[in-house]
Amino acid sequence: MKTIYKYKLKQEEVVEVEMPKGARVLTAQAQGVHVWIWAIVDADPKERESRRFAILKTGQSIDFNTDVLTHVGSVQFDEGGLVYHVFEYPGD
Repeated sequence: MKTIYKYKLKQEEVVEVEMPKGARVLTAQAQGVHVWIWAIVDADPKERESRRFAILKTGQSIDFNTDVLTHVGSVQFDEGGLVYHVFEYPGD
């Protein structure tokens, strides 16, 4: 059976998230003071995997290969004064 789960992301440049294998990431959004991602997952997973996400601020220098990034969503705090862009990042 499939369901939608949410995962809180640490506000670091690159974070790892453990989730059921084959999860389909839907979006990234703010909830309270945290950045979250939502994904469709197998509710009774046989396998889990570690997925990597990059959280980048507007105007930030990026020191890794951006060609491999898949945009998940952009998250605004402080009425748009602080914007994070969340990407799935499989690595270089």
